[in-house]
Amino acid sequence: MNGGIPPLQDRRLAAGFVVFMYASVAALVTILLTAALTRSDILLGIALGAGAILGAAFGAWRIHSTPEDER
Repeated sequence: MNGGIPPLQDRRLAAGFVVFMYASVAALVTILLTAALTRSDILLGIALGAGAILGAAFGAWRIHSTPEDER
């Protein structure tokens, strides 16, 4: 047994977790930066969506670009 958190031993679940975390962090960062620059609720919503989408895309790209033996 290799150890680790038991639910994350499944590769697909672990990949989903990585993508979710990148999306969450990117959404948080973009909404905080937008909140510091503007008070518009519309722009905050757009920043939240854009950050989440870009973060998820970056997470998926990182998983895809990682060599197979390191996944």
